[in-house]
Amino acid sequence: MTKILVVVGVLCCAAGCATRQPDHFYVLAAQPAAARESAAGIDRQIFLRLSLPSLVDRSEMVLATPDGVAVMEHERWAAPLADLMTTTLRQDIERRRGDVAVLSGSAEASAAMVRIEVDVIQLTARRGAEVSLEAQWRVADSTHRKVSLQRDVFVAPLPADGYAAVATALSACVGLLADRLAKEIPAG
Repeated sequence: MTKILVVVGVLCCAAGCATRQPDHFYVLAAQPAAARESAAGIDRQIFLRLSLPSLVDRSEMVLATPDGVAVMEHERWAAPLADLMTTTLRQDIERRRGDVAVLSGSAEASAAMVRIEVDVIQLTARRGAEVSLEAQWRVADSTHRKVSLQRDVFVAPLPADGYAAVATALSACVGLLADRLAKEIPAG
């Protein structure tokens, strides 16, 4: 009887493992995909800080629904979303401005003459519709003693139904934000 119970227990455990849905992991991609060659040397060091609302700064994807939000348990970011967005935004700015190096570590903050602080106010993904990123930012240039404060909403279509499309659309929104920030960085 004991052997039968052990076999039944093992089969139940195996069945439970077999029905468990696998996790899928997603990353963001810098836009445009190909890195631009620098026309000149690096003239400016930029310090970048980005913050996200705690609702979306989690390992699972969060999607907007008609009733509120849905946390997608098995659709996950490969790293903390704030880190993915900071890295992607840094790469996007550098691809748009070959004359700058964007730093995001706190140790390098004191060496940078330009500081960019981005606060994401709201990040919304609606499957089959769009991804919307509302952000406000501050660009402070200590060399020219100039501070710029801006706020805007960046939207990318989300026509496909898959979760990878969410990552692609969010990458596009971060790229649109980088377009704006790259224009506000003063020349060296």
